[in-house]
Amino acid sequence: VRSRRQRQMCIRDSYRALMAGVSRMIPFVVTGGLLIAVALSLGGHPTSEGMQIPKNSFWYDINQLGTLAFSLMVPVLSAYIAEGIADRSALAPGFITGMVAVTGSLYGSEAGTGFIGGIVTGILSGYVALAIRKIPINKYVAPIWPIIVIPIVTTLIVGLLVIYVIGAPIASLFDALTHWLSLSLIHISEPTRPL
Repeated sequence: VRSRRQRQMCIRDSYRALMAGVSRMIPFVVTGGLLIAVALSLGGHPTSEGMQIPKNSFWYDINQLGTLAFSLMVPVLSAYIAEGIADRSALAPGFITGMVAVTGSLYGSEAGTGFIGGIVTGILSGYVALAIRKIPINKYVAPIWPIIVIPIVTTLIVGLLVIYVIGAPIASLFDALTHWLSLSLIHISEPTRPL
């Protein structure tokens, strides 16, 4: 009964942390999306490859700001999921491992792991930091434990786990889901022919 209750609490805490990460990620998505949309609509020119914004123009710089806002989306998601699980000591590891998740070159992927990687790194960083926080320590080490030891050890454990073990499989899963969704959208957008 106790293990079942603990499992339910773990699932509930993970869900709350996920929602905290999503709610803090949304402003980055909105800001990035609106900046890119405004830059494309006011400064873009239609080409055979789609809308293009001339480099060295004001609208190109606005587009770059939007792109930067989007690039923070997954690290922010990861950071606040981790913080939701293990408090402030997990914030930096969540952010750093979220950056690792979107940097596919670290684990041999052309693209990163996307939001799936952000969720995984956030949850892992949170629970690793929480486990380290529960280790009994000397009172002289206690002041540096949450600000130095927990963030560094958590970042090393989760970061290296992503780089050497789980990064490439998650990136492959994310790529497959993206491909499947694009095929589904193409299929949906094709007009149906009457019989």
